[in-house]
Amino acid sequence: MQAIAIKPQQATSLSAVSPIWSEWLCEQGLTRLIQHPLLVALERNEVSLTTLKTLLIQHSHYSRHFTRYLCALMGQLDHPEDVLALMENMREEMGVDGNDRITHAELYQRTLRVLGVSTADEAALPEAAAMAQTMFSHCQNSDALVGLAAMCLGAEAIVPIIYHPILQALRGKGYGEEATEFFSLHIEEDEDHALTMLAIMKRLTHGDEKRHALATQIGRELIECRIAMFDAIWRQSLTFAVAQAEQRDKGGRFSSADFWRVPSRLQVHLPDRLSHSQVMQVSQDNDATFSSQRKHKVHIVDLPSHTISMTVGRLDVTEATRLHRHNYETLIYVMQGEGYSRIGDRNVPWRAGDAFYVPVWAEHQHVNSGGGECVYLACENAPMLQNLGVSLCVKSWVIPAFEQRLPRPAACGRSRL
Repeated sequence: MQAIAIKPQQATSLSAVSPIWSEWLCEQGLTRLIQHPLLVALERNEVSLTTLKTLLIQHSHYSRHFTRYLCALMGQLDHPEDVLALMENMREEMGVDGNDRITHAELYQRTLRVLGVSTADEAALPEAAAMAQTMFSHCQNSDALVGLAAMCLGAEAIVPIIYHPILQALRGKGYGEEATEFFSLHIEEDEDHALTMLAIMKRLTHGDEKRHALATQIGRELIECRIAMFDAIWRQSLTFAVAQAEQRDKGGRFSSADFWRVPSRLQVHLPDRLSHSQVMQVSQDNDATFSSQRKHKVHIVDLPSHTISMTVGRLDVTEATRLHRHNYETLIYVMQGEGYSRIGDRNVPWRAGDAFYVPVWAEHQHVNSGGGECVYLACENAPMLQNLGVSLCVKSWVIPAFEQRLPRPAACGRSRL
């Protein structure tokens, strides 16, 4: 069996193990754990935030019973000094060792709160529940070696392997100490706990090969339980990703037959593009086409939003947009210049720093009445209606009767439609 021990800074490599565990941890099982695709993806920050949240919730279903496991194990120990040794672990968990002001359980719950989730958000997966039950059952075994092997080899000794990738993923997604403290703390402390348990295990085995084999088998069983839980979470993540890919292949449209696909939770999918550099400086083909249709300069913000659009409109001195209307709402913020807008039967004056609203289906026209170029930002819910197949925009070629009755600001020349 290869030497195995874990250094936090290299928790995902077998080269980081020390000879301490060479007789106790199975290299094959540990390799499967270290190379698990979920842990590898976490280390590289390649998992979605939803998958990370699911992992933390499922782990909570297991880890929230840690003090119960520890109490059950201590109840099986014969020697008071062994009980006292494990009490140090308990004191740290309970936050009563004189250094901590918060229990480890509360630290973990704080992580969940920072991420906006709770254990109650998802039921325990069968694999998570099985791991918790297996650990508790072993800790209740009248043979203290069984519980020690489960806690030491199946939990404390492998903490860096599990927690380091989670810590990397949290940091990679921009979370600070409030979310990461639990994991960094346990990476630093839990090896000492494992070594304390190992010392007791060595005494209980007394060089007996059968007893030693029993301990290693128990440790291997708990590692396999953890791998099974990771497998379930990873399968769930891949299933959701495949469903999303299938939906994109269908053109992003759902039908009645897809009602069963409604997810029970949200998942973040980051598109390739999250920014559009220099919107007004870089010319786009769509800008030229749209500007030609609108008869004034328009720059389209090209980002993969599905419910809102953004454009930058520009009007030269005395220039105006065509009179038009559409069945989507518009909010406009004036960045530069001054003028007014005809909205329905009202004139709405504006200048730089103002914002105004264009209701659904109201005829409107924007007019530059100032002495320089006007620049404004328009946000609309057109993409949402387009995706529903019900968006509509109509240009008015004739000025309606109401417009002929509106007073024209003195500073404005005749607007062009």
